Amino acid sequence: MNEYDSDRIKNALDAEPTDDPKKADIIIVNTCAIREKADQKAFSSLGKYKHLKAKDPSKIIGISGCVAQLYGEALLKKMPHIDFVLGPRAIPKLSKIISEIEREKKRTVETSYDIEELFEVEPYHQKGKVTAFVSVQQGCNKRCTYCIVPRVRGDEVNRPLDDILRETANLVNKGVKEITFIGQTVNSWKENGYKFGDLIRAAGEIDDLERIRFTTSYPRDITKRMIDAMKDVPQVCHHLHLPVQSGSNRVLSKMKRTYTREWYIDTISRLKDAIPDITISTDIIIGFPGESDNDFEETMSLMREIEFESSYSFKFSPRPGTLAADFAKEDAVDPHKASARLTRLQEYQKDITARKNESRIGQIEEVLVEGESRNDSEFLSGRTDHNRILNFKGTKDLIGKSVKVKVTEGLLNSLRGELVV
Repeated sequence: MNEYDSDRIKNALDAEPTDDPKKADIIIVNTCAIREKADQKAFSSLGKYKHLKAKDPSKIIGISGCVAQLYGEALLKKMPHIDFVLGPRAIPKLSKIISEIEREKKRTVETSYDIEELFEVEPYHQKGKVTAFVSVQQGCNKRCTYCIVPRVRGDEVNRPLDDILRETANLVNKGVKEITFIGQTVNSWKENGYKFGDLIRAAGEIDDLERIRFTTSYPRDITKRMIDAMKDVPQVCHHLHLPVQSGSNRVLSKMKRTYTREWYIDTISRLKDAIPDITISTDIIIGFPGESDNDFEETMSLMREIEFESSYSFKFSPRPGTLAADFAKEDAVDPHKASARLTRLQEYQKDITARKNESRIGQIEEVLVEGESRNDSEFLSGRTDHNRILNFKGTKDLIGKSVKVKVTEGLLNSLRGELVV
């Protein structure tokens, strides 16, 4: 979501991006507030630009995103060198805000939730890039006790279907082959009687769109209508990110996740019955307030039962204003114990991921080539239908094309292969 918002900011400014802050007339740090560490990174990034403002007072520096929404006016007091604070829903106002700062030399805070034309500014798209995000909603109506998203992004607002399809078609016309629909709980999208499964089917009718992905899905919103669409629409990739957060019903109830362990397992079964080769990744919070040894063992048993393709796991981080932050005052898990649990879970996941990647050796995979490998310019890199990174030697004219690659190595975080000619 933050990457998408950053690209919207670029378009809202209609300015030439630069990677060199010394050359920039405007510097914006776009932020995430999902964990405390993200706050700290945002403040650290802003602090780096203080000396640039001192040297050139005409340089405009701002903070946007969820940290901006969370702290608002306090950020202007904390950091005298910044000129504006911009919440995630206020991106359409950015150009006007910059003009006012240039004209009136007045520092500004815009964190209102009541912004008309919320999706008005579409993202900047880099020429030649073959993948893109399309936002289908803003905000969230779920009330998970650990989550700060409803506070910083507001209640759920769903984007009109025609709007989503128009942006998607425009990106395809620019050469995009793979679209990822994004939302806080993307599969809860609905509009005028349409549900998420209908959106998938409509997107599948767009000429030259080769792949459809979406993130992040909420388990209770996985419906038969959605599963049928995933099965029927050939462009839908056979990978789903489905956060479970815990394998303990007691912890899930305290998190207000609205489903049980049994519900989640049944949902995975329904998905695999419809799409046998589907791969599942997930999110796990370790050390949620009150998590007992038994609760953690139930999470480990869920990991063994499902064998996720990958998992993003973190220690619980209390967020201001959430119920779980209050829980932590009374029932915090010892940080050393939480760290030990996290290490154990992550080591187990590494073993599962490595084994699954090794099992692909000898298989021929279809890869959408996205560009050069980050680690070796002799290799090209792309993703398989199941969201595995696959690197192989090839010429740059293959970028943007779908090619067949035979897997020769299964590594921890990726695959390696040879181009099938």
